[in-house]
Amino acid sequence: MRRLVTVTVDAAHTGAIDAVARRLRDAGLDVDGVLGSIGVITGSVAASELPAVKAVVGVAAVEEQTSFELPPPDAGVQ
Repeated sequence: MRRLVTVTVDAAHTGAIDAVARRLRDAGLDVDGVLGSIGVITGSVAASELPAVKAVVGVAAVEEQTSFELPPPDAGVQ
């Protein structure tokens, strides 16, 4: 199962965010978006590849995206 993640690029590498995105792809991240103006890369990664993604040069933080699923409006109380 792949996990949705948000990668924050450190300040020293925001000018080279495309190179960081390439290194993240090589580490196993399926890049969905590169937001150069704010230094963020979004994508998905297998749990087994998460340590390699976190170790990429230029990565300040990797956060798993949280998702919620609500029942339909006509569903009974759980």
